[in-house]
Amino acid sequence: MARTSVIIEDWRFLLLNTECCLYDSYVVHTTQSSNCSVAVELARYIEWILTSPQAEAEVENNFMAPVSYIVANRIRSTVLDRMTCGGQLLVDLVRQQKYEEEESLKTWKLPVQVVTPLTAVIILLLTAYAIIQRVQYRRTLNRDYWKINFFEIEFVVPRKRRRALTSTANTYEDAPTTSVNCLGRWNVHEVAARPLRLARMFSVNWKVKQTLMRIREVIEHENIARFFGISSHNNGIYLVEQYCANGTIVEFFRDNKYTINQSLRYVACADIANGMAYLHRQNLIHGNLSIGKCHVDSRWTIKIVDWEYTALYDAVRRTNRNRAQATCDNSVLNFICDEGSRAFRHLAPEIETNGCLLEPTRAGDVYSFGIIIQDMFFNLLVQQSLPQTSAQICNEMPAKARQIMELACHDIAINRPTFEQLEKSMRNAIISGQRNLLDRSVRVHIATIPLLVN
Repeated sequence: MARTSVIIEDWRFLLLNTECCLYDSYVVHTTQSSNCSVAVELARYIEWILTSPQAEAEVENNFMAPVSYIVANRIRSTVLDRMTCGGQLLVDLVRQQKYEEEESLKTWKLPVQVVTPLTAVIILLLTAYAIIQRVQYRRTLNRDYWKINFFEIEFVVPRKRRRALTSTANTYEDAPTTSVNCLGRWNVHEVAARPLRLARMFSVNWKVKQTLMRIREVIEHENIARFFGISSHNNGIYLVEQYCANGTIVEFFRDNKYTINQSLRYVACADIANGMAYLHRQNLIHGNLSIGKCHVDSRWTIKIVDWEYTALYDAVRRTNRNRAQATCDNSVLNFICDEGSRAFRHLAPEIETNGCLLEPTRAGDVYSFGIIIQDMFFNLLVQQSLPQTSAQICNEMPAKARQIMELACHDIAINRPTFEQLEKSMRNAIISGQRNLLDRSVRVHIATIPLLVN
């Protein structure tokens, strides 16, 4: 058995004689020669007391005298250098333990030393990239790509409709005529320049530039008319948007020589719901959705127009320091809703109350879509001069379309479905499974052509 306990007792006696205050609890009695961890710990503790400035400070804080240099050297030579365990000097065991600790630190120090500079470089590169992107973004905003020179638009006279909608009985009140539009070609795009209804309060600032850039560069969908920019001429401001050669969907259905059956109407409603679902996913609200805002382009694709107004109005109003809360006086609907006896029939009841127009909502767009369903399956089939009753609508409309319309036009806004759900319901109602207006129309047309035999 090692003589560790005896040496420790000698060390305690020596410290007491040199007026170094240690407690009995520091005396360790080793019973096995192979258990040297306690002895090594004690040796390192003694070394810490003799050499550490922290230990000296702790002793002074407790109003005790620290070990002098002479006494420390005597303890080190008389006690530490003579302490043994398992036949080995504790100083050697302490030295070996310190070496192992230093080696173990190298296992994580090296990766840290390598990763830290790399991390710093990556952070600097990301920061530089973010700054460059920000600078480029600001430069892009200042270049005003959304601004279109009015004289760069090659205006043309639109072709006459095959069937003029001049009869009072055949004129649909919600379908605006295209006479106010300036039709032409800009770059390689067919465009329609319409007077901006927000012109009297429209001003370009930083927020408005950001909105114009976003709706020009980001918003793109097969069922959304593309926005190209803003143009000005003779103190007038024009919204330049994608031109739809076939006019409104009302004009398309009434002018088209092909058979318009229920499946085709379901396809049209599904396309409208698809476009509105995209706008809502982009945090955009139409606010003035009606059947007159659904146009058909030359490829027979339904495009929703005039969707930019709410976003532009919000950007202008956010920068107005003296803006008030949402009231019927400053609602965007006061700028974009058409005049007429049926102008507000497509608005939800919670938005249009007592002649006061509140702010448009997502649920309000869903309600307007329900009115479009009614127009597609009922109002387009009857003379508008005749009175309309709920019983008449229920008898004339298909059951599936009527059910979807009632869900969309629910009196409680929170109970109305989303446009994703409405589109799915419309797609499921299509019998033959065509996914777009052109496929369905071509299929119907081909079915009516007799076979030609040579």
